[in-house]
Amino acid sequence: MSTTTSSEIITQSGRTLILSEEDRACLDEFEAMLDLIRDRTRSVADRYQAGAYLVGRPGSSKTFTVHETLERLDTPWTYRNSRMSPMGLYCLLEEHPEHVVVLDDIHTLFGQDAALQILMAALGGRPGQGRTVTYTTRDERKSFEFSGGVIAISNLPLGRDPLADAVASRVARLEHEPSDEMIAAFMRSQALKGFEDVSPGECLEVAEFVIAETRACDHRLDLRAMNKAWQDYRLDLHGKANRTWQDLVRSSLKRLVGEDRPRHEGRAARLARERKVAQELFERFPDDKAQRDAEWNRLVGSSPDSLYRRKRDLDRSGG
Repeated sequence: MSTTTSSEIITQSGRTLILSEEDRACLDEFEAMLDLIRDRTRSVADRYQAGAYLVGRPGSSKTFTVHETLERLDTPWTYRNSRMSPMGLYCLLEEHPEHVVVLDDIHTLFGQDAALQILMAALGGRPGQGRTVTYTTRDERKSFEFSGGVIAISNLPLGRDPLADAVASRVARLEHEPSDEMIAAFMRSQALKGFEDVSPGECLEVAEFVIAETRACDHRLDLRAMNKAWQDYRLDLHGKANRTWQDLVRSSLKRLVGEDRPRHEGRAARLARERKVAQELFERFPDDKAQRDAEWNRLVGSSPDSLYRRKRDLDRSGG
């Protein structure tokens, strides 16, 4: 009787699906990177660290891995994303003083001095022991003891100013930047597990299509695109789609990278487009670095470092 491994599966038709040696090596590297996220998460949950700041490319399993790890641990935790004000942060910590508080992709929060000051107080002192957090207005002074932890997840690094540096010094930091080859290997490994009523062979076909189309768009791979593509396949499989699943996936990826971005773009055209985006962002957000960086990531899909390279290009050319 033959056996299969986690990287090998035999379909109903008798076809054997198996990861290549290159994919297995990339998958091992990716799992090692996810282990670092798991360890950082546990270090906060078990009170070895007061906080952690995880930064890296979107769609690379940062949030999923943090959630998965916290679900396995016997510790209370709460999760927030989207926009939050400094007072909203204060109230959240006050309502959950012993929890691990996960803040996910709240870019604007870390660009506000009042929020950074609250985080400095919440993260100062020994892990697991109470730290006094205060909030003072003209009419009142509020305070509470926070003994929990904070895990911040972002696509953008912390800013470089005295307050941001002070917060950074209080947390364990981790940069999560897997390569496209690692993401592709992980996609294929997940495909071999099947998805709901979609067979491993069909999942792999969809995953390969997503990989090829994403590369044709000159965009970085995103694990969320794979899961959305499997759902598009199911819509077509169940006879509920007007167009093929390939058309649905392709249209979704096109929207992901922007309607004005050509599918086959040369390096010169890409640099020209990025310089134009950089110029517009510096005009729109001259004093708001966090918002400027977040918009760059959304529009271009790369780190803020490339934004400032394009800005230097413009300065040298007098643009």
